[in-house]
Amino acid sequence: MRFLWLIAAALAPAQAAATQPGAAPVQAQRGVDDPRAFVAAQYDAYRRNPEAPPADPEFAYSDGLRALFDAYMAWTARHDDLIGSLDFDWWTNSQDWRVDRVELDVIEEGADRRTIVARFRNWEAPDEVRFAFVRQSGRWYLDDASSGDGEDGWVLSVLLAERPE
Repeated sequence: MRFLWLIAAALAPAQAAATQPGAAPVQAQRGVDDPRAFVAAQYDAYRRNPEAPPADPEFAYSDGLRALFDAYMAWTARHDDLIGSLDFDWWTNSQDWRVDRVELDVIEEGADRRTIVARFRNWEAPDEVRFAFVRQSGRWYLDDASSGDGEDGWVLSVLLAERPE
């Protein structure tokens, strides 16, 4: 009985924190509080573990981006013999990564739109990915990502909508 009481006492602070307003774990609540902090945390996870990408942060995706990912994943499940248009890690703009020297800029585009520009070095080569966020009901959602321009660039929503066959 004493053992159960010790377990309950140890878990109580975590349970109390999880039930306080605004203290819910990120995965339990859709969206993010701070787009810049969210992007920084993602790149920190890439730096800490260059062998595997962090878990897909679908909790942060806007409804539109979630729908595009769902449709793309359904398509890939039906076409396992084809390589889809998203054949790289879009956070690092590469197949493999050794990310360091990450710098983030915030571009405010009105009260409900922000772009986080991530400049970093990947295997010592400079790179940049832009993350477009929208705010809905007080929460921020990743709505799109892009890198480069013209033929040398990509837009995540466009890649997710492509169906090579």
